[in-house]
Amino acid sequence: MEMMLEIQRREVESYLFWQAALMFLLIGLFTWGIGIAVGLVYMLTFGPYVARRRAEALDYRLDGTTVRIREGFLFIKHKSIPLDRVTDIVMDQGPLLRHFGLWTLKLQTAGVGQGRAEGVLYGLTEPDRVREMLISARDQAARRGDYAA
Repeated sequence: MEMMLEIQRREVESYLFWQAALMFLLIGLFTWGIGIAVGLVYMLTFGPYVARRRAEALDYRLDGTTVRIREGFLFIKHKSIPLDRVTDIVMDQGPLLRHFGLWTLKLQTAGVGQGRAEGVLYGLTEPDRVREMLISARDQAARRGDYAA
């Protein structure tokens, strides 16, 4: 049973655009203004295109006992995270995410360093429901001893 997880793409696109723009502008404060110029060029030229392509490329699927993540458009990353290896699913919302009405779900496993997530799911529609669904699938996989590849 494969299920595609729905993403709020327009909001994620806006979030990704402003996340990068603010990063450039913040770096500009520490590089005597060079980052500010780069940030303005980013915002006025290729920034909207990059953010749109990144948001369009996001794909999250629940495939039985595995979460499959696809992201990126220049550097594409595919990740498969077996749910029986997931130790915690954290809902997170910083100030910029809150501004756009978004949450992230962070899938943490024992194999990754503390504080880092194995997978991050941005901008899911109904993140509470998805989190509960993933926890339920994880618990079922752990009880059955499923080891998905």
